[in-house]
Amino acid sequence: MTQTRTSTILAAAALAVAALSSAAPSLAQAPGNVKSITTTLTGNAARKECLGLAAQQRLHYWYRADGPVDFAIQVVEGKDTLYPVKKDKSVIGSGNYQAKSSNDYCMVWTNVARRPVTLSFEFARLGGS
Repeated sequence: MTQTRTSTILAAAALAVAALSSAAPSLAQAPGNVKSITTTLTGNAARKECLGLAAQQRLHYWYRADGPVDFAIQVVEGKDTLYPVKKDKSVIGSGNYQAKSSNDYCMVWTNVARRPVTLSFEFARLGGS
């Protein structure tokens, strides 16, 4: 492995650790409201976690996988399924989503590989009721 490639890999790993460090404390601010799950997704399988949000309520989420996953937040409005958040082929992610209307919102992780992937995620409903 070349020195440049090694440096690039180490820099990417440092960025991933920094992202993990910055995401986790936000969830710690809502101690009784955080749900943590670790699961295994078989090849091409998906995991869906749904919760109700009131209008203007926020969903804070964080996830890490040991292989690439597609991530989306989905909501069904009438006959339409909307995806206000989508991230393709990621191994780590976090964010905040503010609900535009009272509804059930689902976070969906899909394993894009043929091999099993371990997925760990946390989420919290913040603000509102």
